[in-house]
Amino acid sequence: MPELPEVETIKRDLEQKIVGLRIDGIKVFDKRVIQNKNINVYKKYLVGANIERIIRRGKALIITFDNHWHLFVQVKMTGHLVYGKCLRQHNETTETKVVFKLSNGKFLNYNDHRTFGWLYLVDNLNKISYLNNIGPEPLGDVFSSKWLMQALLKRKSSIKTIMMNQHFVAGIGNIYASEILFAARVNPQKKANCLSNREVSLLYSATQEILKEAIECRGTSMRNYRDTNGEKGIYWNRIKVYGRQDEQCFRCRKTIVRIVQAGRSTFYCTHCQKI
Repeated sequence: MPELPEVETIKRDLEQKIVGLRIDGIKVFDKRVIQNKNINVYKKYLVGANIERIIRRGKALIITFDNHWHLFVQVKMTGHLVYGKCLRQHNETTETKVVFKLSNGKFLNYNDHRTFGWLYLVDNLNKISYLNNIGPEPLGDVFSSKWLMQALLKRKSSIKTIMMNQHFVAGIGNIYASEILFAARVNPQKKANCLSNREVSLLYSATQEILKEAIECRGTSMRNYRDTNGEKGIYWNRIKVYGRQDEQCFRCRKTIVRIVQAGRSTFYCTHCQKI
């Protein structure tokens, strides 16, 4: 599932490509991705509206229009937005579920191979429960070493589980949680409220460094993620532990192990990340 770096990459791309453009038409090929209103409502409020700004919150995107309506996009596991030609015009792919025609003659395609993602059209972002319950942004002003230290004191679950909890902090998923913990030399099974001050400081620094580096690399493409050009992210080449079960640790040459936490795979080095 795309995490903060992947969605931030899409957001930055769209800021450059579609802000200021007008929606001239909408074509829906799969109604399952339209969650809260029918296509006629989408056409009524979006066709003729200008795109004012693009916001990322956690793993979701918000496209705001000059008529004060908002298109909330949650790409989930296999969704992504591709800018350029209409991908359904010549039946190039059945993955394209919705196409927005833009005033510059280009198109914004919402692709979703397994149809896990969705689009919501709202006139008030307070109507989106996801936005009302999500934690602070790990690259934002609220998320600091001091905040993290105080917040973890109240948490008895494992640090890996906490890091992936979107109510605690926004946008970090399985890949980056594993990579951040390895960089900080913190065992993923350690209880959050048992981390030392030094471990919390290292965890904060690693979070900043890993996420910023991943954004610079335009995210990680393991399977489905693509940027707005339809290209893969290259951070996969810098992965240290995720998906490397039974391979050598780059740091100590011991073996990377895989365990399951809260139903998700965790990869770490038992030597570098001692409990």
